[in-house]
Order: sequence, then structure tokens, then C-alpha cells
Amino acid sequence: MPKIEEIAKGVLAGDRRSIARAITIIENNDPNAQELITSLYPHTGKAHIIGLTGPGGSGKSTLIAKIIRAYRQRSKTVGVVAVDPTSPFTGGAFLGDRIRMQELSTDQGVFIRSMATRSYQGGIAKATKDAVRVLDAAGKDIVIVETVGAGQSEVEIIKVAQTIVVLFAPGLGDEIQAIKAGLMEIGDIFVVNKADRENADKAVMDIQAMLQLDNKKRTWNLPVLKTVAITGEGVSQLIEEIEEHRVFLKKELERKRSREKVEAELAEAIKEKVASSILEELKTEGKLEEFLEKILEKKISPASLAEKLLDEKFRKQVHKSCEPMHKLEQGLVQVYTGDGKGKTSAAFGLALRAVGRGLNVYVIQFIKGGFDYGELYIVDKLPNLTLKTFGRGKFVMEKPPRKEDIKLAQEALSLAEEVTKSGEYDIVILDEINVALNLKLIKIQRILELIKNRSKHTELVLTGRHAPDEIIKTADLVTEMKEIRHPFTKGLQARKGIEY
Repeated sequence: MPKIEEIAKGVLAGDRRSIARAITIIENNDPNAQELITSLYPHTGKAHIIGLTGPGGSGKSTLIAKIIRAYRQRSKTVGVVAVDPTSPFTGGAFLGDRIRMQELSTDQGVFIRSMATRSYQGGIAKATKDAVRVLDAAGKDIVIVETVGAGQSEVEIIKVAQTIVVLFAPGLGDEIQAIKAGLMEIGDIFVVNKADRENADKAVMDIQAMLQLDNKKRTWNLPVLKTVAITGEGVSQLIEEIEEHRVFLKKELERKRSREKVEAELAEAIKEKVASSILEELKTEGKLEEFLEKILEKKISPASLAEKLLDEKFRKQVHKSCEPMHKLEQGLVQVYTGDGKGKTSAAFGLALRAVGRGLNVYVIQFIKGGFDYGELYIVDKLPNLTLKTFGRGKFVMEKPPRKEDIKLAQEALSLAEEVTKSGEYDIVILDEINVALNLKLIKIQRILELIKNRSKHTELVLTGRHAPDEIIKTADLVTEMKEIRHPFTKGLQARKGIEY
């Protein structure tokens, strides 16, 4: 098979065989498909893309054949992507290019390709958008996308087409179905085909009445036309309306709709890339089967697992962006005390800086468990940062303190002793430990021993009011925060995101 560069070159030259090969590569999800689209993308954006949708039996294929002839008479080249149901046996399209419009297949100015939906939930096949790009890059003046049937998913066509023609036929009950499908909201031109049938005029009036019920402000007057595809009646008027809409788009809506289309494409591309990346990682790590079993056994829901996996991926990405750093040669002791506001804030500022440099940080909060602090919502998203809180969610006021408060403070101190001695963490922050000491929840001798026995590579930060002289004397850095003015004295309550 020719190289991707050769196929792309052939597409740009309008070579029919190269166009066919390019679309096959895309439809088969070939590993080289993205490279092909990337090379063709700068050459797209010149074709006018027409989406033609509507219920089965409304005569879409016959009308398209007449539209092609009309454009060819105007010396316009035409590409068609006809989205067909997938064959349950082969995975290909039920209807072939030549079967559908055989008489047009010999015209060098026309290229027709059927594409299978392949169980894609929507009237647009997954690869359709890229196939349209191929035809656009190949120099087709007009690209027509015909969607399969009609239903709730037909609104997908708005992500591909610039002008959307919605087709109906009298007597099919299409008018009510159109409202359910949302086709009335996406259409730019409405056509009642098979207008030689009885009730054609009634169908036109019904559609016009429905459009009048739409309260949306529109600058484009939505036309409702009649055609007889077999004879070609009304096709010229349809072409004129399409061309008028094309001019209208260029003047007023083209940029807006292009941005919406690109935004939708970007969202889909992000979803696809993230999903494929996570699944590939799970396969490589041998975890995919394990997670699938958990879902089958109802141990976790797909949504919960997806949230967990995205969170882990985010942490990994942040971790990669952090600067790698060796252990601290010598960890110091810092104390933040005083009656002024900002001791915990300063400690978390230090923690954030350390994480950015690739250091491992462990934060243990005394007497703070159960409170709704803002840091709890973000800390688990950051790599190398662990936070444990201890406390019953109430301010410790009693003297002597409750046994429960003493027990929780002792647990926090035991964890602190273990963490500081392990050498696994570069910075350990003991938040509000001075307050716990002042409330006699823990004994100072254990804290002094913790400072002495810590790993020499571990920086220790102790925060809270009332730091005793014994701890201050052991510290390398002491900052006393003094309250000069505080809004609380004027009755201002604690603010979410500032005080907590």
C-alpha cells in the first residue's frame, strides 16, 4: 500500500483512487489515520458542506442524485458521504455507492462513498467527519452528507454540515416525529419531497406552523419547499436556497458555527484521547481485567471508577510537571506561632512550594478533624502531598479536656513520630500542635523527643499559638504572627475560601 504521504498527495491532486484509500484508512481506524488527517487538514475549509437528513422513505438518495446533477450543470465538483446502516454480517454498508447512484459513478467530477454506522449512536458514522475533510481537501466544491433514517440522534449532523436540509414526505407522520427528533431545531431548509402526492400542501403548512411556534430569534428565514425528486421538480429552487444560505453563513454565522463545530470536535478529541490513554495504561499495568471484574461484581460503578482513574491520571501529570529534587541535606525546625492570622496558611504555602520542587510533604492537623477546611478539597489532587486530620469537629474548650480529644491528639502525635522518623518525607507539618500542647492534650517531652529523633533530612514545621519556650529554643526559624487588626472585631464572620 502506498505511504501516507503519497496518499495525501494523491488526495490533494483529486485522484479518485487516493481519495478512496484515504477514506478506507479512516473508516478502518488505521493507526496512520491521524497522520493522514493532520497532513490534509491545512487544505480544508473551502468546500460547502450540506447535510441532508430525514425519515426513511422520504427519498433522500433520489433527491441527492438530482442535486448532484444540478451542481454539475453549474460546473461544481461534488463529493457525497452516504451514511448507511451497518451490515450485521460484514460490518460494511448495506447500500453500496454504485447501487445507490450508479448512473453518476462514471462522472469524474463526482465522488460517492457509503459509510457504515458501525453501531455508532447517531446518524453520523464515527469516521464521517474525517471523510468529509478528505473530500474537502480533494478540492470538491460541494460535499453532501446523507444520514441514515431519522431519530433523536440525527441532530449529530450539525457537528458536520454548514447547511442542513431536512426532508419530509407527505403521509409518513413525519411532522410529529420531527419535533421528537429535534430536526426542527437544526434545519436550515425544510423540504417536502414527493410533492405530487396527496396532502403535500398540508405537510408544508404543518411544518410552517411548527416553525412559527419556535420562539427563537432567527436572522435566517427558514424556507419550506416542495420537490418531486423523480422528475427534478423544485430542485433548482432548493439549490438557490442552499446557495443563499451559504452566502448568509459567510456574512453572519460562519465564524460562530465554525467555533461551535470546532469546540464539539475538540471535546470529542479530548474524550477519545483521554479514554484511549487511560485504557492503554491499564492494559500495560495489567489492571484492566481487574477493574472490569469489579464492575461486573458491582463493587464499583463505571462512573465512580472513571472519576478515580481521571483523578489518578491528573495526579500523575502534575507529578511529571514537578521538578525532581534530591533529599534535603539537612532538615531544619520551623515554628509559626503568635495570635495573628496566617500560621496554617503560611505552612500550606510552604507545602505547595515544596511539592512544586518534587519534595514529599506530610501534613498532620491536630484538633481540626471534622471541620470543612478548603485545603481538604484540593490536597488529594496534588502529588507528593498527604494530609491527615484529627479531631471531633468541635473546638476544644473544656478544662480538663475530654478523653476523646486527648485520644485523638495522641493518635496524631504517634503518627507524627512515625512519619518524621521514617525519612520518607522531606517536610512534615504539624499544624496546631502548639495549641494541642497548650490544651494539655499531649506532653511536651514527646514533642522534644520527636524533634530530636526525626530523620536529619526531614524539615519540621510546627504551627499554632502559645508555642512554649522549650520548642522555640530548639527551632532554627521562629515566626511570631501578631494581630494588629482583624475584621472579626467588627463582626465580620469567617469567609469560605479565606478563613476556612
